[in-house]
Amino acid sequence: MPVPFARTLSRIFKRSGIEAGANGRRWAGSPMLANPNSSILSARGPAHKRAAALHVNTPYGSRIVETWTSAIVGKGWQVRSQHPDAEVRRWIGDAFEGLILPILTPLARALVRDGEALVRLSLQTGPDQLRLSLLPCEQLDASLTREQPGAGRIVAGVEFDADDQIVAYHVLPEPPGTAYAPPHRLPARDVLHVFDPLFPGQVRGLSWLAPVLLKLRDRDEASDALLMQLKVASLMTGFVRDPDGGSAGFGDGADGAVNVSLEPGAMRILPPGAEVTFSQPGQGLTQAIDFLRAQDREIAAGVGVTFEQLTGDLGEANYSSARVGLLEFRRRVEMLQRLLIEGQFLRPLWRRWIEAQALAGTIPADQVEDYLPVRFVAPGWQWVDPRNEVEAEVAAINAGLKSREEVVAGRGRDIDDLDAERARDTQAKEATQ
Repeated sequence: MPVPFARTLSRIFKRSGIEAGANGRRWAGSPMLANPNSSILSARGPAHKRAAALHVNTPYGSRIVETWTSAIVGKGWQVRSQHPDAEVRRWIGDAFEGLILPILTPLARALVRDGEALVRLSLQTGPDQLRLSLLPCEQLDASLTREQPGAGRIVAGVEFDADDQIVAYHVLPEPPGTAYAPPHRLPARDVLHVFDPLFPGQVRGLSWLAPVLLKLRDRDEASDALLMQLKVASLMTGFVRDPDGGSAGFGDGADGAVNVSLEPGAMRILPPGAEVTFSQPGQGLTQAIDFLRAQDREIAAGVGVTFEQLTGDLGEANYSSARVGLLEFRRRVEMLQRLLIEGQFLRPLWRRWIEAQALAGTIPADQVEDYLPVRFVAPGWQWVDPRNEVEAEVAAINAGLKSREEVVAGRGRDIDDLDAERARDTQAKEATQ
């Protein structure tokens, strides 16, 4: 090997220091995020619009959004007030559940598809003192960014004070494009802004589909192209070749058309040199399907769901692999439920709702502190293996590793409701004996 060429190879493949920060041909053209928060602010608008289009136009886009929505919301959240009076606990919990039930599903769907959900709180007169309105995320004026007097600032419609605390949101009265009107300044206590920050200091949310938007689009187009290729190829049954330019022995029909119809048991004698070949429309389809399946796995990994959840294909799954995948997915769902739904939506809403009830005189104003303690119970999960899981939980309770309340809450049930139902069953059984 010539010496200059060997030196060139050694420079190319030499590894020293931290490779992630090195330069060289292998890093040429690699994307870099110099300022992640600025990049998110500039990308969130196009990403939101593309995600919305893929959600309503593609099977996988819809599947991703609905899978996450159903996992986060399930059959609904339970509210367990910690008020000392049992009747008050039940009344206030049922009232709050009725308030949040209509908005939870569209809120979770917006959170996944758009990357953020915006809920406006407004006081009303009448039995429902607090009104919830889910606003389209584009109504939070992303074009409004400027410095404020007194060291404050507005970033993409979110206003901060000198201490870098959010004090207001600048919301357009109508979505952009419908009618022009200046944004309204809403105090921060009247708006719940729910999103999953990827970087410290992030102001606006990014669609959860962002890592796979381009691949989703390409995958959908590839699937359509393969389908159209198969349809076009299926229109061609066969090809007749005659070196003399004739009908290759098929003859002409009564109307002058060549008779090439196919009938059971039919035989044809072709002249020398004539040839008939038949098309094979499905040829190569198996390799294409395998490639698309590999793309499906990348898409599933990019949005945090399992391959089976994305495609509905359980052909390659077994009990162990399906359970491992579901456990990983549920762990992530529980994290997001706690941080986003409970931390950014339910708890601040509960405090504001209790305050509104006190202002309306529904609860005593001097006893607000008794009404504030609350516990939110996320929707439970269905059993993968009911018998083994129940036996494991019973063993954990008997060993003192879990409480009945913890196990019941993990199934999305209220232990007080369960005990009341069991007491009624016992009474009914005793009455029949």
